[in-house]
Amino acid sequence: MTNRLNQWLDSLNQNKIDLGLDRVKVVLARPPFNTIQARIVTVGGTNGKGSTVTAMASLLQAAGQRVGVFTSPHIFRYNERIQINGQMAQDSEIVAAFEVIESIREDIPLSYFEFSLIAALWIFKQHAVDYMVLEVGLGGRLDAVNALDSHLSIITTVDIDHSHWLGDDIETIAAEKAAIMRPDCVLVYGDENCPKAIINRTLDENVKLLQWSDDYTGSVKADGFDYQWGDTMFKDLPLPLMPGNVQIRNFSSALTALLSLGLDLKYDTICHALETWKIPGRTQIIQDKPDIIADVAHNRQSVHVLSDYLSAHPVKGHTRAVFSVLKDKQVETWLSIINQHIDHWFIFTLEGERATDIQTLKKHMADAGCMLSVCADGPDAYQYATALSNHDDRVLVFGSFHVLDEVFQASPQRLN
Repeated sequence: MTNRLNQWLDSLNQNKIDLGLDRVKVVLARPPFNTIQARIVTVGGTNGKGSTVTAMASLLQAAGQRVGVFTSPHIFRYNERIQINGQMAQDSEIVAAFEVIESIREDIPLSYFEFSLIAALWIFKQHAVDYMVLEVGLGGRLDAVNALDSHLSIITTVDIDHSHWLGDDIETIAAEKAAIMRPDCVLVYGDENCPKAIINRTLDENVKLLQWSDDYTGSVKADGFDYQWGDTMFKDLPLPLMPGNVQIRNFSSALTALLSLGLDLKYDTICHALETWKIPGRTQIIQDKPDIIADVAHNRQSVHVLSDYLSAHPVKGHTRAVFSVLKDKQVETWLSIINQHIDHWFIFTLEGERATDIQTLKKHMADAGCMLSVCADGPDAYQYATALSNHDDRVLVFGSFHVLDEVFQASPQRLN
């Protein structure tokens, strides 16, 4: 069945981005997709979407709810995109979903992402989930996920990314992302300084806006954190397994969203969710002595977060980076932010047409004053960096989901 799934995936154009809602809406209006009963939450934003989605899933599972989660992209296996109560969909389920889609779409062309979303919805329907938590792939207004009417939306953050499709300033990008909200529902904004485009749309559509710091908070202490939203407070919650204060914010956003939907969450339930909540590749420490950290940071905002973590957790020795990046990530605007924490870069060219070619990458890194070595591929770069590192050193593997895939593909269990 794995071969059959691979044949299906190979038949779809995985590199083409084809935004628009018309195609998906036509297919979703047909049986069996026109009878979806589950509550739907959509999660958009520049960074933190995956962490927030999985936080919500952990809370729902801990509360005894059946939850389907759709995310993108994946690191190692396509099946990572479609999960039911924390378990990846089986190859046979995905193939069956694709065959159903093929039988009803007639002459309607669907992109790789659209096939993926509709397949996830079909699988969730077979499992009779109570909640569907759907991650927006790109932007919001024209993303296929926005073809569904959600009961609640979350926008995690807004920053510059995907400028070619979304615009090159915060307010323009925010307007694209704001389109995932629905009239008379709740929108949770997971950061401070909510853009005006989002605020204005909430006023126009009678949406209740709940904003981090203004409406709900998570106050970090030495060994835990306190959560508060209005009169609702949970004190001395355990810290998440994933490091970084940004994860407190992501978890608090997910918690606020579910509380606003009326879900009755107890202290013990929340603690259990925190103790089981994890997602690969988010400042993930996979080894110590030397420290090896994997992170999917790939744009200005996420690199700022990673840089703050490195600054707060210095090592005695050297930090070596295994790195590559896609060509649309404006790497020249943020390399200098993190270069101050990197002693030696081991760079390579990613596979695929979206990769930054090695000469362009070398130029950007030279302009940022990086000390670098050029390697044949991801595993080669990783081997060199780790071979040079001793117990006091640190190896940082980052740049995108694709970097982690190519570097760790021979031993994916290290990111489980």
